[in-house]
Parts: sequence; structure tokens; C-alpha cells
Amino acid sequence: MEFVEEVLRFLTARMQIEADWAVQEQTSFTWWASSLAQRVWVTPAREFQGVPLTTLHVETDLIAGVPVDAATWTRLAAVNRFASLSAYVADPIARTISLHASVSLTADNYRLAQTIALHAMALQMADSYAEAAQLASAFGGQVAASPHPRQGLRTTPDEMVGILEIYQQRGDSESPFTPEEIAQLVHVEPRPWLLAANQLHRLDADLEFATGITARLELDADARHPALGSGLQMRLKLPVEPDAMVAQRLNASERLEPDAHQLGAWCVDEDHGLMFTGFVPAAAWVPELSRSLVYHLSAKNEWARALLFPSG
Repeated sequence: MEFVEEVLRFLTARMQIEADWAVQEQTSFTWWASSLAQRVWVTPAREFQGVPLTTLHVETDLIAGVPVDAATWTRLAAVNRFASLSAYVADPIARTISLHASVSLTADNYRLAQTIALHAMALQMADSYAEAAQLASAFGGQVAASPHPRQGLRTTPDEMVGILEIYQQRGDSESPFTPEEIAQLVHVEPRPWLLAANQLHRLDADLEFATGITARLELDADARHPALGSGLQMRLKLPVEPDAMVAQRLNASERLEPDAHQLGAWCVDEDHGLMFTGFVPAAAWVPELSRSLVYHLSAKNEWARALLFPSG
């Protein structure tokens, strides 16, 4: 797909990645902002609903030597309640926990998708360095530090490690996802839902999950993230029994082959049950983003239903 190299160049340039601290390949690169490796790769093209599509993945290893037990799944399901644009995902075989995000790229959407991928990449990198040591202690592993194959271990962090401050400053203002924008979403065509309604800063919609059973999609521009401030809160709540292992299975499956953007995480919440949640910070707003997210969350609902109930 002709635009793939353009997307990778865009991310490399905007993240100001130094060539000395990166390993570049044709459809991927790995770089070290400090001691943790962040990988970006693009999968081979495939057809989805008649459209050629490829997935761009962004992943940073956080913890190694993680216990593979029920307590790990429970902690993951709880930590993921506060996801922004990445999910904490365990690899039971490698015994690691990584932060992972992805976007689906097509010839029509790649310019918008690469922009939100850039924010996912930046936030994931900043969160990794801010949280790795504390999470390693909580999960009973060790920080997954690694050296560059030629330069060795990077001891002086890249300036981008402190980028979280920029997002926090922008989050002090009102959400750029305006009431007018939220209201317009109710009228999108084709409609991905059975029924939708909006309030001043909020969209609520019912999606078909099974015959006579609905999932709930929620977008809330009045919600504030504890670390990022204003933006847009996304929730997709499934009508299934809350289970931490199911949340891990969904996150791990999206890491392999999602049908939509993975910009957030599956989790278990005391009030909302089993859900996908994500938060788009104010600094990541661009025109048409909320409309795109509506369709990706709708596709995620169908993907989750097919994965959990393959004969349904």
C-alpha cells in the first residue's frame, strides 16, 4: 500500500526520532527514548468489508517476569479502566506486560489515522517511563529495559519523554469536542446504531449485540481524565458477565488482528461492567475524529461479539 512508508516517515519526523537511537526497516522501526524500546510496525494488507486495509501497531514493553495467574488478570482489568489511547496487555508465554495501540489504515483514512497514531505513540511512550517501575512493583516483575543493538543502553532520556506536560496544559482548557459536534453525531449516515440520543456534551447509543440484546456506546466530552484533563471519554459496554480474563483475551486478540482502531483498552469496572474504554486528550482533537471513532467503536462491538460468541 503506497501510503505505508509515508505514514512511517510522518511518525518518525513528528516524534523527532534520532537515527542513532532507532532501528529502521521497510515496514517497521524500533526506537529508544531512554531504556525502553517502542516498536511501530505495519501488518500486510488484507481486505475488510471490501476495502484494502492494513494495521499500524505501536507497542512498548513495560514489565518482564510477570506471574501468570488470576491476580495478574484482575490487576490488568483494573488498571485498564484509566486507559487513554493504549491498553496494558499481558503475553502469558513471554511473561511480559506491554502498552499497545493500533490504528486501521486505508487509502481514504490514513491521514486522519496517522495523526491519532502519533498521539497514541507519544502518550504511550510518556506513560511507559512514568509508570514502568511502579507497575513492575505492583505486578511482581521487573522493568523491561533493553539496550539499542549498537549504542547500548540509553542513559540520557530523549526530550520527548516529558511530552505529557504538553497534553496536561492543553487539558486545562475546555474540551474541543464541542456540544455542536456531539449533537451532529446523532445524524451520521449510515447509522451504526439502533437508537442514539445526545445531551449537551454526551452521546448515548444502543448497538445491536444479539437478537434483542444491545451494547451501549457512550461518548462524553464533559469527562476529565485524572492525568490529561479535558477531551473525549469513550466507552463501549458489552452485555456480558464481567470477567478479567475475558478483558485480557480481548486486549490480546486486538493486539494480533483488530478490525478497528485499538485506542484504549478492555477492562472490568465496578459500575460499568465489561467495557472498552479510551480517552482522547484535548490536544489530539482534529476535525472528523469523533465521527471516525463512532464507526470504529461500532466495528469493535461486532468484532467482540464474533470473538466471544463465534456461533452466534
